[in-house]
Amino acid sequence: MKKKIAPIVIGLGLVGLAGCSDDNGSGNSETENNETEFGSVLSTSDAGEVTTDDILNQMGTSTVANQTFQLTLDSILKDKYSDAVDTEQIESQIDDEIEQMGGEEQFAMALQQQQPGMTVEKYKEQRITNAYHDKFFEEKFEVTDEEAKENTREASHILIAVKDENAEEGASQQPQAPQSDLTDEEAKKKAEDIKAQLEDGADFGELAKEESHDTGSAQNNGSLGYVQKGQMVEGFDKALFELEKGEVSDVVKSEFGYHIIKRHDEEDIDEELPQIKKQIVSKKIQENQDKVLEYYKEVLEEYNADFENEEIKTFIEDTYLSPESQQAPDQSSGEQPAEGEEQSTEEESTEENAE
Repeated sequence: MKKKIAPIVIGLGLVGLAGCSDDNGSGNSETENNETEFGSVLSTSDAGEVTTDDILNQMGTSTVANQTFQLTLDSILKDKYSDAVDTEQIESQIDDEIEQMGGEEQFAMALQQQQPGMTVEKYKEQRITNAYHDKFFEEKFEVTDEEAKENTREASHILIAVKDENAEEGASQQPQAPQSDLTDEEAKKKAEDIKAQLEDGADFGELAKEESHDTGSAQNNGSLGYVQKGQMVEGFDKALFELEKGEVSDVVKSEFGYHIIKRHDEEDIDEELPQIKKQIVSKKIQENQDKVLEYYKEVLEEYNADFENEEIKTFIEDTYLSPESQQAPDQSSGEQPAEGEEQSTEEESTEENAE
């Protein structure tokens, strides 16, 4: 039932582009960072030369400007937060992920499936770069422990889904919706029966495993983990945040069917606060794109950043840095399955489509 909240972290740009403008040679060479210096002339023939400008023009101003902006921010935030990020710890975490997946070859194949062209080395670089951006946003959108706790609940639920009538006509608006053959009336009655069983002392987790149509959470006793206020569909969200610790809701209707929601005691919330805060920051970023651009502009000014090419400079200023602009740069979370994050439940996939 969660709404999709995508982390807004600038991903790595095109490796090597940053070194093109100052290199007047015609051959390739490796820098101390193992990045290729392509040179200004890439090929020659009787028909003429192909230069880096030819390639960049083929890519287009917007693409080059986006990458320039991203790489500029990456380098600034690396300089600003290098002492605050433990790169060795990140690399060690990735090494553990590689081992858990059965070795670097299997890990690399998984990366390729998720993002063609991604290598293990680039993935490590991307994770470290993302950590610099995380620090930047954590500083700008500061979340206190109190705020995190007030806006977070640990919840489980049992969903009794309603049959999607559109599916019979091959025109379902929710192609990944939980499967059900129950009419609205039947689903409501079944949910009420389950609620009655709970009141008679039945175990919530066992009923979730047996009855819930949210197969993702059902496998874990109906658990949705920790969720933030506003992360769930409206009716579900309202009911959850009205519950006391340990309390179970009445039957709650949403576009997916009927829910019975349980709020847990949240005994281990202190241990989860770092990750909870990160999720809240991600949500704030998505809801405050104008502030994100303001913060970018401030850090560029702090570092006296300037864009030498007039077309690129104009594009970046008009697109990202002007008062009228509300558009954030092309962004990528850089997140891969190998990080071990929880997989989205079936209903989360549904919500992404429904929203």
